[in-house]
Amino acid sequence: MAFFTLSATPATAKREGYFTSTTMALMSHLGERRVVEAKSVDGLKPLILSFGRDTALHHPGRSFKIMVTVNRGSRKPRGFDAAYDSEALGTSEWLETTIADPVPHEGTVGVASWGTRYTPFRMDGAEPREVSLTEAERLSDDGHLGFKGWVAEVAASLETRGAPATALDCETRDALVSRYRAHQHPALAAAVLIAASLADQLAA
Repeated sequence: MAFFTLSATPATAKREGYFTSTTMALMSHLGERRVVEAKSVDGLKPLILSFGRDTALHHPGRSFKIMVTVNRGSRKPRGFDAAYDSEALGTSEWLETTIADPVPHEGTVGVASWGTRYTPFRMDGAEPREVSLTEAERLSDDGHLGFKGWVAEVAASLETRGAPATALDCETRDALVSRYRAHQHPALAAAVLIAASLADQLAA
């Protein structure tokens, strides 16, 4: 078994083209540090996510990155360095990444932040849509605040075009998740869904 110290460091990230830079307040942290014990990388990740959730509850809306330090005398589990460096441990789930130059779509403003599992989706120059995770979603792999915000923005785009929000039902959740992960602009997704809804009506 190895002991680790977890700390939440205030941080933000900015994406410019294919590059992302992170700014961190390395001399400060949110809340108390936490010492955890794990014997494997797989056992460490849930402890990191639990720490992140607790930190976010006490510091709502704050963007932060979780730092993991191997305590003196402990031996790192196999695969730790690779998992930590690749952020596979969930250390950046609460880090908000903004886009330096949001790309507009047909007169609609661009996306400023695509969000993450625990950070909101946001359009350029606008506040995030009022969406939240249920307690069950917050504790499961199915919950994703960024995706829920994107869906809310797609629904708003449908309404703007005079289409019913039920047009979202033209695709499965998995299909919508694929569009979100591909970073499809909400206005474009709405247009595609409207076309699919009309095609279904004509075929009926």
